[in-house]
Amino acid sequence: MPSQPEAYPARFSWKLWKPEPWQWLILVIVPTKGLMDARAQVVDVFAEAYLQIGEFQEAFDEHDNPALRDWAVEPYDQIPEYDPNEAVTSLLTLPERLVRWFLIGASLLLLLGASLSVEVLHALGVAGFGVIDAIEASIPLWLTASGIVLLWLFTIDSLAHQALGAKLRAGHGPVQTRRRADIVGYGVWNRSLRGRTGLFLVGFFYVLNALPELPGVGRLFDDPAGYITEIITTNFDVFCQSDGIVDAVRRVYRKVG
Repeated sequence: MPSQPEAYPARFSWKLWKPEPWQWLILVIVPTKGLMDARAQVVDVFAEAYLQIGEFQEAFDEHDNPALRDWAVEPYDQIPEYDPNEAVTSLLTLPERLVRWFLIGASLLLLLGASLSVEVLHALGVAGFGVIDAIEASIPLWLTASGIVLLWLFTIDSLAHQALGAKLRAGHGPVQTRRRADIVGYGVWNRSLRGRTGLFLVGFFYVLNALPELPGVGRLFDDPAGYITEIITTNFDVFCQSDGIVDAVRRVYRKVG
């Protein structure tokens, strides 16, 4: 297995932050059993798409089953490293950079101290604190606090995505089948976890599976997940012709209604 990349902001270089306990807590709180059941339904949808869409099948015609299995599990090691909020969470490396800059500046001052008088050093220190006070006065406290809270919310979102992605990814075991549609389904599923699509779909099907358990809902909807699956799998042609999700939903609604 290839070594894990070291440059992902999600593996925070800020040593005071330890993501592992948070990821463990997320997996304890989240109903992973229900999500695994939803994963199987999503993979079935992908597999059915392979069976019904000719262009989909043609894209894999040149690959035999062993090569297809390798393709399916290719993203396995990268999934836990995917950070959907990379641009934001990279800001968490700022504290370490500030500490590094401070140490460098302190070292330079110590070197300069040998050649500068006490009065000059005192004047430099007063000027530096004056600049800091001016910056603090120009930024409202509520804005700073809001930015910190928002930054950590993005961080928790990234940790949740990585923890759930590592739990729900498909390894070599599930793809050991002769049914090419299932192999392709797992391959597409693994790739969906390197974006937000995978967890969105699995969460959507999890909610559908939970609806019959709600009081009164079970009498109205016996199998909402099966109903939605049937709508999707019988309208792949509509989805292929649509310009985005909104257009696809509009077309399917017109067809079904």
